[in-house]
Amino acid sequence: MNAALDRLFPGQDMRAHYVDFRWIGKIERGEHRWPARERRAALRHVLHAYTDADLGLFPTRRSPNAPATLPPPRRPPAILDEQTGAGIDTLDSVEVWLRRLDGMAATVGDGIPVDSFEHVRRHLDILERLQRDGVRPDLARADARWSEFLSWLADNTGEPGGASWLQRAHRQATAAGDPVLSAYTLMRHSQHALDGGDVRTAIALARRSLTHGPVPTRTHVLCLSRLAEALAACGDDAATTVVTQARRGIRGAGIDPTEEFANHCDLRYVTAVDARCRHLLGDTSSAAAILEELLADQEPGALDAGMWHAHLGECHQATNPERAAHHGNLALQLGAQAGSYRPVRALQPLAVTLRRHRGLPTVQTFLDAHRQAVASPVPR
Repeated sequence: MNAALDRLFPGQDMRAHYVDFRWIGKIERGEHRWPARERRAALRHVLHAYTDADLGLFPTRRSPNAPATLPPPRRPPAILDEQTGAGIDTLDSVEVWLRRLDGMAATVGDGIPVDSFEHVRRHLDILERLQRDGVRPDLARADARWSEFLSWLADNTGEPGGASWLQRAHRQATAAGDPVLSAYTLMRHSQHALDGGDVRTAIALARRSLTHGPVPTRTHVLCLSRLAEALAACGDDAATTVVTQARRGIRGAGIDPTEEFANHCDLRYVTAVDARCRHLLGDTSSAAAILEELLADQEPGALDAGMWHAHLGECHQATNPERAAHHGNLALQLGAQAGSYRPVRALQPLAVTLRRHRGLPTVQTFLDAHRQAVASPVPR
């Protein structure tokens, strides 16, 4: 692979993309499921594969390395009449809309278009009008998926109202009788509650998400991960047992491109959850070691890496404020690169803690950058 990298990208220094036996082992075990573009090219070359799919590699949901285009739908999307909703009144055209949603979700990792929020809202307005005379399961499911995506956009752009769009997504998933969407939206509700400091609600919602079924393995593991974090936040050592269950589940999960919501959930994701739980339970040294190893692996997207740096900064805040600020600065840079406000929000507790060390230059740089990120207007 390393020789292939040099042959495929002549004149470029590819050493940063070189791999070793440990990386190859992770590919074989399915722990890396969507490597960087250069490494995928080298894998295809070495293994004489025509496409990434031939290797069993598929883009994770909302991956920053996701392809810019998807295979075309069965027919081109019709121009929609926003007054009547013409063009989505058949099951086939609902599929077209869902494929369009997949296309948007696959490309926002390179930067969220400023008009994407309003674009999605227009789709949802049409879906709402089409269901005024009663719920249609096919439209309700499309509505749930677009609503969930809008909540994700809100979370990442800093727009308010992410939780309310999730509530709509869950109502529509229930109306459509879709257990997977119902479990997934409850899991996301749990994450919202935990981010807002409502640990009690986060635990209750995570437990409710686990009552839906049957659901695919990775969706189930995501629900376990939310429960583990919520339990750890209230100091319940049962979080460790739940993490073990999640790890066991993800090790047995195959590569399933049809699992549309949870393809980003892999062993690295669960390992990061384990680190977060250890930190919340007071074991900051092992949490920091795990996060350092994850970040040294050079495969996470900018958003994942930004969140991991934010959590690593918290691990160091009590003992090494300058190191904590360094990771905070990296989290801000990666969040800006991913076009996401989530690392900024995650860094708020660290910023509060480090204010008493503002005399240190690295700390002051972080505090200034974080304050500017918080005060910046929401992109529209």
